[in-house]
Amino acid sequence: MKLSRESVVRAALALLDDVGLDGLTLRALAERLHVQASALYWHVRNRQELVDQMAAAMIRDGLGDLATAGAWMDQLADIARGFRQTLLSHRDGARVLAEARTADPAMSRLTELSLRNLTAAGFSPQDAMRALVSVLSYVAGFVADEQSPRPVAHTPDPVLFPLLTAAGGDYYTPETFEYGLELLLGGLRLARLTSR
Repeated sequence: MKLSRESVVRAALALLDDVGLDGLTLRALAERLHVQASALYWHVRNRQELVDQMAAAMIRDGLGDLATAGAWMDQLADIARGFRQTLLSHRDGARVLAEARTADPAMSRLTELSLRNLTAAGFSPQDAMRALVSVLSYVAGFVADEQSPRPVAHTPDPVLFPLLTAAGGDYYTPETFEYGLELLLGGLRLARLTSR
């Protein structure tokens, strides 16, 4: 098999799905590709560059064609949902994005188009960027919790913890995500209206 940067990154994403980020090493990747580890250095200098390239591939795959037209709240909601699906598309996807150190041009283009839409809606460039960062940070944090191992659940004593018992269940669900996103977007809408 002839190696390329693309084939190395795709193999790394497949390995990530099998072993998680903690198990992703250049040696393990070389074994998967049936090459010596030194062969990988023609395509990535080190593990950090590999993680950067994996993050870029995830962004291009998940958000590269995302439309950025429409009302600013709809656009931000679409970006949030697309970003969540992008992070969930691979095991430890949120951690990969968190560990990446370089931004991909696809993300820069999406950011620029988002800022254009938000500033056209009346946000200053600084507030538009704050809004976008807030939304993306919410998504990344939510998905990081979604992808983390859950502690062994115990049933609370309903006498001591009646409200916790009534709430019950796992709240890292699409419904909870949408609830938090709605709260965040509603707050941004209110901030925009009161700043005028």
